[in-house]
Amino acid sequence: MTTISADVTQQMEKWADAQVRKGLYKSRSELIREMFREKMAKENYAKWSEKALAKAWKDEDNAYWKGYL
Repeated sequence: MTTISADVTQQMEKWADAQVRKGLYKSRSELIREMFREKMAKENYAKWSEKALAKAWKDEDNAYWKGYL
């Protein structure tokens, strides 16, 4: 594993510490790792969705034009 350093505002630090105190995360590091996971999953889902939608539109266009050719 690699260590990453980041500057955050006091508000962000207080929020992160509150999440840990609530027991939602074991540590700030775990919270940050989860944020990375969520962001990566959203990005991957967006890419998959775009590809699936483009294919559906292409398939629909092809089916439409076959009736006229």
